[in-house]
Parts: sequence; structure tokens; C-alpha cells
Amino acid sequence: MEERYLSLAEACEVLGKTERTLYRWIKSGKLKAYKPGRDYEIPESAIREMREASEVYPKAEASRPEEAFRVVGRIVENEDGTNERRWTVKWNVPPVERHQYREIIADLIPGAEYDEEELTPQEARVLMAGAV
Repeated sequence: MEERYLSLAEACEVLGKTERTLYRWIKSGKLKAYKPGRDYEIPESAIREMREASEVYPKAEASRPEEAFRVVGRIVENEDGTNERRWTVKWNVPPVERHQYREIIADLIPGAEYDEEELTPQEARVLMAGAV
């Protein structure tokens, strides 16, 4: 089956976003697109992926990097009585967008291993409201 391509205007209509947003997504690699000539062509499969991601991650449209994740540390007592710090990164963006934040996390918790979890919808609202 041959892939169907949408114009930028058609993609905007399907995704309910502005051209400026789609240009930004294309430049960042978030949205696959081709520019064989003067105009962008966006594969229908890329549009479908974006729609599915937004349904799975409705909170994933973090407008600022500080809304993309939260690092939570806790102290855990080992069996031998010593304490150890454990880290959890709570994500507010889909897995395909996380690579761009891993360097920031490595700077925040250098050399540490960490668990990964999704923010609950309530945690995401608090984070995006700037209360955390």
C-alpha cells in the first residue's frame, strides 16, 4: 500500500495545530516530514503517530522544558543499616521525546541510576502550573 502525504495546511487541520507549531515540530524532529520541493509533505503515518501519542499522553504538550519531567529522590535504608539515595524520573512527555532531556537529567543526578515513571494527571497539572 502506498503512503499518502498531506500538505502542511491539511496536517494543521487534522491535528488542530497552527502552521507555526508544525514547523517547530518538523525542525525538532517530533514530526516526520519531507520537502521534495518548495513545500513540506507529511506522511499520513506520521500524522497518525502524533494523534495516537496525544491520546495516550494528553498532558504531553509540555510548553517549557521544566514541565517535561520531575526528578524525585528518596532515602532508602539498606539491610545492613546504611542509607542510600534512590531516584525516580517522572515523565510528562511521551517516550519518543525523552531523549532530548536525558542530558539534563544526567547533569541533575550525575552517575546515578534511576527508575522511570509517568506522572499522574494530577501531578502533571501541578507541574505545569508551576507549583513544583
